[in-house]
Amino acid sequence: MNKIMDIPFHQRKRQINKKNNRESIITSSRKILTEKSIDNASVREIVSIAKLGSGTFYNYFDDKNAVFLIIIERLVSEFSNYFIKKINEAQTFDHIVEIAFSSWFNWILDEEENYLFIKNNRKYILDLKWLSAHSKEYARFNNNLYEFVINLSKKTKFPQNDISFMITSVMAVCINLGDEMLTRSDVSPDDASNFATKLFLKGL
Repeated sequence: MNKIMDIPFHQRKRQINKKNNRESIITSSRKILTEKSIDNASVREIVSIAKLGSGTFYNYFDDKNAVFLIIIERLVSEFSNYFIKKINEAQTFDHIVEIAFSSWFNWILDEEENYLFIKNNRKYILDLKWLSAHSKEYARFNNNLYEFVINLSKKTKFPQNDISFMITSVMAVCINLGDEMLTRSDVSPDDASNFATKLFLKGL
């Protein structure tokens, strides 16, 4: 029998309400953070959109930063699943680089909510040191990417360079050009991808 159904109705209802309240806070926080940065957002604004009291917020989270980190984890997980699926299409080193850049630049602009959230909070999200220190999902993504590149390097020709350095270099180009792209309206994902691929593979 379903374990949830074994719980008395009033307790089931309380658990469902708790889950709904928590998700409502997360959803409302993400909405606020598509309009402003986490530094400029307030708990009062979040609970106002969620239609909950401030006390309810603190039943689930210590502060707004705790919600921010949960949203970051979900965002990184979403990107990781998307990116690893894309990168698995690569058959050569050049193809990996091309897909890596194209996937990143297209993803950050693919959905308006992602674009605005990243743009408003890019000083955290696009800071690899900050992500490394705060996101378990980012560490998992890093490990999966490194494992994939190592395996592919055994099957096809790779430059005789440190693979970890190469991955870090690609990420650095992604992050810095992505940051630039988010501040401009005259650069498309294809423009950024083509420039980054040429820069990494052939130099300027």
